Amino acid sequence: MMPLNRPIVGVFIDHSVILRLNKQKTNFRSYQRILEMAKASVEAEVTLYYFSIKNFDFKQNLILGTSFDVETNQWKQEYFPLPDILYNRRAGGGASKFIVEHIEDILDQHKVIKINTHSYFNKWEVYQELSQMAEVSQYLPYSVMYQDESDLKDFLKLRNEAYLKGVRGGRGRWIYRVRKKPEGKFEYSYFVNKMVREQVDSWEELINKIRKFYKSRNFIIQKTINLIQFNGSKVDFRAELQRNGEGELTIVGVCARIGKSNSPITIHSSAYPIEEFFKEFLYFSDEDVTKLMERVHQFLYSIYESLEKVYGKFGEIGIDFGIDEEGEIWFIEPNSKSAKVSLMKAYDQETFHQAFLNPLLYSKYLYRKKRTSDDQE
Repeated sequence: MMPLNRPIVGVFIDHSVILRLNKQKTNFRSYQRILEMAKASVEAEVTLYYFSIKNFDFKQNLILGTSFDVETNQWKQEYFPLPDILYNRRAGGGASKFIVEHIEDILDQHKVIKINTHSYFNKWEVYQELSQMAEVSQYLPYSVMYQDESDLKDFLKLRNEAYLKGVRGGRGRWIYRVRKKPEGKFEYSYFVNKMVREQVDSWEELINKIRKFYKSRNFIIQKTINLIQFNGSKVDFRAELQRNGEGELTIVGVCARIGKSNSPITIHSSAYPIEEFFKEFLYFSDEDVTKLMERVHQFLYSIYESLEKVYGKFGEIGIDFGIDEEGEIWFIEPNSKSAKVSLMKAYDQETFHQAFLNPLLYSKYLYRKKRTSDDQE
């Protein structure tokens, strides 16, 4: 094996992706991001390999990693030592939870540094923690945990509409909008592969539909935000925040996402840089955009730093937020494994590339910091 550049960064992903890479397949959704990270590792001068739960050799504490060979333009598999830095990009869940925990225990024993200290966020836990912090509580839409149907009934007594959201899960999954209609009827909508929007004639029917949708999943009830709209479609925002090679927090990009008409979510949407959206679509003046961006940046830094107070340091968080018709900013949710799809749609190649370079430069920063502290002990 060639001498390895340190730090060694192990990117934990799903095994289905590893299989595709080893077959040199390129026509799948996440390939561009996988390749971009591999290219960024050359620029950052770090060793990078991808691995899954099936690539871990528990007997020898080695990993059968998949890496990109720039000279041959091919993916290759070979054994690597345990990484210095873990970058967890695995989707999570599934029957392999025990194996994942076992791998993470071994990596912890070997003092492998994590880019993100936490691999997922629970929406209810985040709400409970942040609502107690004076610097960010004003950004949170009122939410309650669904224990039984009386929680939703009480919620809808005061409001005509509510969002239900699974405490786990991103990409618009497990989101359900409920709206009161005249004569005791209810409309509900959700997005699973396609937009579903239907009406029921009674409360009992609605509860049966909700139970069938969520099964045993926990979900919260959240006040709807009167989001700004463009041409009848709701607009929300995804900000990509990362730490750079000096450990400093930076905003890589903020994307406006214009949803499909009547959809409860803005996934599968078109995306634009936030400043461009407000200038070109809503005709804000330069001065108004500047004032808005000052507020947005303050909001983003406050949310990020508040999450770190709860969970520990993060190398990156994708932050979803909304702006209502009155111009108020509302926090929607954080993402510890942002796919950066909106960033790719909205920004140029240079910005997109920076989003993959930053975590690797931050890895070098963390590695240097650890070595300095080890030397001083």
